[in-house]
Amino acid sequence: MAQGILAKGIPLGSVLLLMLYSLPSFITLSAPFATLTAALMAYGRFSSDNEILAMRSAGFRRYSIFKPVLVFGIVISLMSFGVNDVLLPAGTKAFQRLWLELSLTHPGLELEAFSVRSFRQSILVTGAIDNQGIHPMMIIERDKDGNRRTIMARLASPEIRANKGGFPGFRMNEVFSLTPSSRNLDEWTWANADFMDYRLLSNTSSILDQQAGPANMRVFVILDVIREKTARHKERLSAHRKALNESRLKLSLEYAAIATGGQEQRKASSGLIIRTAGSVMEMERSKPVDHSLQIWKLEFYQKFAIPFACIPFVVLAFPLGLAAKRSGRAVGFFIGLLLTSFYWSLLVLGRSLGLRTEISPFLVMIVPDMLLLGAGLILYFQRSKI
Repeated sequence: MAQGILAKGIPLGSVLLLMLYSLPSFITLSAPFATLTAALMAYGRFSSDNEILAMRSAGFRRYSIFKPVLVFGIVISLMSFGVNDVLLPAGTKAFQRLWLELSLTHPGLELEAFSVRSFRQSILVTGAIDNQGIHPMMIIERDKDGNRRTIMARLASPEIRANKGGFPGFRMNEVFSLTPSSRNLDEWTWANADFMDYRLLSNTSSILDQQAGPANMRVFVILDVIREKTARHKERLSAHRKALNESRLKLSLEYAAIATGGQEQRKASSGLIIRTAGSVMEMERSKPVDHSLQIWKLEFYQKFAIPFACIPFVVLAFPLGLAAKRSGRAVGFFIGLLLTSFYWSLLVLGRSLGLRTEISPFLVMIVPDMLLLGAGLILYFQRSKI
């Protein structure tokens, strides 16, 4: 990424800041797997060099040998969770802010020549891009009255800031604006100017918060959103149950009317009963489902599953590392790659199931950790008997 950004003329300091803001995401994902590989390689080397045998001969219990790495795994889990919950949201927001500023001050970074790009509620149509700016450029947006406004400029220079400390914008030269009325198609409003400063964002803009998904939010923020979505979903379920019960009651009354009526009543009501029964069956099949709530729950539990995977990894790494008799570090590294791939496959599979079905998000996110922990405990106690 850094090489591609530098090739587009971005200052080295800004590139280093982008890399710094990206670090929390890499730390969060790599910490469990780095812990696993390190523990496997360390204990594999101890075993191949007979260090474990020497410790056991000196009277050290197996748990005493394992305890430091277990404590280390717990500490790494807590630190990884802190990075994921505190530094990742802050780094993501800072990354987006800096990327946005660089995109506007260096249009070649994000905008391509002769292209159409959607940004927020605007559409940017660009011509050629060179050191002077973008020429020509057209912006299509909606004003406060809902009218679609088109702004065209011969040249848009992105070096000008709208306000000191604010987000950069465009200095647009030889501007022509055309706004048709959404209420009366025969009415048009037009304007022209030698230049204008166009600002896409301001200091108070919430676009950075809108772009941040649940994966880049703090746990308590995600929990608040889940509670709000759950309350709204319960309201929809309650309204659906109420409508379904009313339809069932209506169907029962129609059946009762047929049972007490004559032949003509049965013929007149048969079509209505068929339609009402079909409506009831359709409502029973179309139970309200909130897929966004499922996504937010998956992200919430993943916030805990990945950082705290360090604990089952070190529990599993201890007995596996002791089994290495030669080339301890090489064997540990190879086993670490296999376990990492296995764990990640389970995590991706569980996430896919959670997105496509209504299976419990907690279950699909915790199962990979529980499987590794269970396998580690079984191997640990088996090795303890040797």
